Amino acid sequence: MEERRNMNSTAANRSNQPSSVGISDGQITNEEAESLHKKKKCSGHELKEVTCSDTFSDNGSLNKKRLHYHQDQRRMSLTSIVTVETPSSSDAPTRRTIDLGHGSDLIYIQRFLPFQQSWTFFDYLDKHIPWTRPTIRVFGRSCLQPRDTCYVASSGLTALVYSGYRPNAYSWDDFPPLKEILDAIYKALPGSRFNSLLLNRYKGASDYVAWHADDEKIYGPTPEIASVSFGCERDFVLKKKKHEESSQEKTVNGGPTKKRLKRSSREDQQSLTLKHGSLLVMRGYTQRDWIHSVPKRAKAEGTRINLTFRLVL
Repeated sequence: MEERRNMNSTAANRSNQPSSVGISDGQITNEEAESLHKKKKCSGHELKEVTCSDTFSDNGSLNKKRLHYHQDQRRMSLTSIVTVETPSSSDAPTRRTIDLGHGSDLIYIQRFLPFQQSWTFFDYLDKHIPWTRPTIRVFGRSCLQPRDTCYVASSGLTALVYSGYRPNAYSWDDFPPLKEILDAIYKALPGSRFNSLLLNRYKGASDYVAWHADDEKIYGPTPEIASVSFGCERDFVLKKKKHEESSQEKTVNGGPTKKRLKRSSREDQQSLTLKHGSLLVMRGYTQRDWIHSVPKRAKAEGTRINLTFRLVL
């Protein structure tokens, strides 16, 4: 993240701006944050201090508050994590639903967490999570996974194994801020339940995740996966699996379902730019019928941290 410039605005100008989502005194608005974020272009953490002025107290008096960051030294603590607040109905983040067809859909909330709070979480995760870059097996060959990872899960769950790698499962109590993020997800997704979390850190343009589906048996036939992103924006791409079972191709006597090769079309692909502080939810038969990836991007120079909450059955 490039140097963050001072965000000075008069009380008169601020009164003409739309209200922010979940922003308390001393924090920049989402509109200011979005403009600032576009200028950062995910290039580092050089800034030591951000100034936000002209905020109002409960009695209407004008105050000037300063937000201090020491991201070079990463002096963070659990007490610095901002409490997740439930936005009012009028200020609720915009929820976008994407129907993929045949019982598969996505939910995307761009401003799931307030901008500055998301950077606080980012700094905590970047410093306190015990990241590792394991060796995995792909198409019979061993290689270094092109991203850092960590696994958190409730006790007693079936172990996670992917690409020949079995990560050590840490406890939720080891990293209390993760439970704060999970609570915020539960407020956004009433009725959902998650008991495991796979964390990934992409440290630059060359880090990526290849085409795959999270269709491990431990998640069941219709897993719901909630993905929260922090830091550098990255593209998230989905495409329909080429081999699709078609109920219309069953034989009259109830024989086995044939598989057919589908031609590629625009309807068979989806692409989203996952913003800092956003939430993406994959539901229904998305893992059965679609594959997804976070491809390499030359302009993605900064670090992205992604949390994928899952339910192990």
